[in-house]
Amino acid sequence: MNTQTQRSKYARLESDLVARMDSLFRRFPVLYGFSVQDRSNVTRERVVQGLRDDLYLADVVAQWPLSGEQAEALVEEISLALFELVEERPEASALLRGRTFARVLH
Repeated sequence: MNTQTQRSKYARLESDLVARMDSLFRRFPVLYGFSVQDRSNVTRERVVQGLRDDLYLADVVAQWPLSGEQAEALVEEISLALFELVEERPEASALLRGRTFARVLH
């Protein structure tokens, strides 16, 4: 695959990731941010849920404290969005590793 094709593929993947994360933050206004970490880079205190390919959802931050049920639902939705992305586009796993996603305030 030539360099131009690789750049184009990466740009489409990044665009897809941004669209999915924008949708997630719109659906959950209480969500401030989260990170996706490699198993070797995350402590137990930070881990919220295992994903796949040794990736872990970590550092989930909400606008205010959530009840256990609300927190569980939020974590489930974040995990589902990330899982679906990696299922549809396995190369996204490398793009997610080590990333932090945060709400953009205007």
